[in-house]
Amino acid sequence: MKSLKLRILILSFLLFLTPLRSTTFASDKVEQPLAAPLFSFSVMSDVHITSYDQVAQLRLSQALADHHSLRPDSKLLVLNGDLTNGSEADYRSLLALLGRQRHAPVHATMGNHDYYGVWRTTEGGLDTSKMNPTWSSKQAVALFDRMMGYDKPYHELIVEGYRFLFLSGEAYRDVNASYGEDAFLSPEQLSWLRERLTAAGSADAGKPVFVFLHQPLPQTLDGTDLELGVVQHEELRALLDAHPNVILFSGHTHWNLETTRQVKQLKFLAASSASIREVWSARNVPETQAISQSLVVDVYKDRVVIMRREHFKKRWIEPSIAKGYDVK
Repeated sequence: MKSLKLRILILSFLLFLTPLRSTTFASDKVEQPLAAPLFSFSVMSDVHITSYDQVAQLRLSQALADHHSLRPDSKLLVLNGDLTNGSEADYRSLLALLGRQRHAPVHATMGNHDYYGVWRTTEGGLDTSKMNPTWSSKQAVALFDRMMGYDKPYHELIVEGYRFLFLSGEAYRDVNASYGEDAFLSPEQLSWLRERLTAAGSADAGKPVFVFLHQPLPQTLDGTDLELGVVQHEELRALLDAHPNVILFSGHTHWNLETTRQVKQLKFLAASSASIREVWSARNVPETQAISQSLVVDVYKDRVVIMRREHFKKRWIEPSIAKGYDVK
């Protein structure tokens, strides 16, 4: 009997030491290792900053302060689309707000609302019944690039030896009415993504690759069956399916991280960051404006831990999500 108990104890200890290679959901107490992460980053989406929306500015200010208090040494703050309503005044309000608070270096993607200059009236309001003939998708992309300091709306970043790939829709309804609110990814952008993922698989085998796109792929997370999301969704899905170390971060739906399923293990891992400005329920309608959500991501050598944060009450949404990797 003592021998059997001893074998059980040894087996339990070995299982404890085995690296995590799957996606697990557990409370922070279970998933938070004793060792410090290699680095951390934050993911926000749908901040919807305009020059006149004081609530949006307050929500982002609160979230920035919360993230800084949680991870003062964070390496990166990702703003994953719907930064503005597409005007230069909106971008200037966003940059001014960021300039007033402490935060990690910012990298951003474009969302559908960042094309909304096409709906702007001569009086400065929005009228989605007719397009502004003096504005275009090309001008929206140029404004985003200029204000955020990019050469084009997609780019790569290496942080502590880990690859970050930022994608953006490149055209809106003025180019093709069928695009709706979906992300149009050009052949050039998809070719670039294929090349960068191939490079990651060759140079960084075993490491996670972090990919960001405002719109989620259809039929993945809760709420993604309501629209196409990405015009070239089949090609993008095939690219990501071939690279299981990818974590695809999205926003756009605003769906609640706590009450709907916003992390899902596919051939890659899909994760939504909900919304800073306004969180929506599973009925696809806005909830109370007092809810504001985003992600804190801790990167370890053998795992990535995604923690979901509600900023208004400054609390964690449990469970956290751990994705393991076989990194040599």
